[in-house]
Amino acid sequence: MREVGGVSYNVLRVETAQMYYTFDLRWAASIVESRVVARATPPQPWFNWPLEVGKRWQYQGVYETQERKDQIRDSYRVVAVNSVTVPAGTFRAFEIVRETDSGVVDQYWYAPDVRWYVKWIGRRGTDEFQEVLQEYAPAPQAGAAAPSVYRPAATEESRPRP
Repeated sequence: MREVGGVSYNVLRVETAQMYYTFDLRWAASIVESRVVARATPPQPWFNWPLEVGKRWQYQGVYETQERKDQIRDSYRVVAVNSVTVPAGTFRAFEIVRETDSGVVDQYWYAPDVRWYVKWIGRRGTDEFQEVLQEYAPAPQAGAAAPSVYRPAATEESRPRP
């Protein structure tokens, strides 16, 4: 969590960038080496709660980089709930499609158990990229005892015999 101008943001590190999201996971900015490299005003709603199949929402705002500032219009829809398998495991996920006026198409698979997307396929013209969750370990529940990882050293009596 980080506060900027009286607003609290969740900050997620992705390689060298810090991604700033509002409490309800609206993307606000990407910062590299303390410099804003991209931002959306108002923050962009990749997700709109509660998620349910058939839900649609629109976004109008300004996407700004160091080189340019563009008005954008995005359309989102929840198309399905299905299982998606990625290196981190198999998750029940909402499939969300984002389409823009400029022809950008993104598919996100948001997994409630992870509280984030586990897969993202992006299309920019003829270019396509994909991000998938590589590892996932749920945080311990508040008040729950941390799992024990202590293992006593083997003694002469407890060592397996050849």
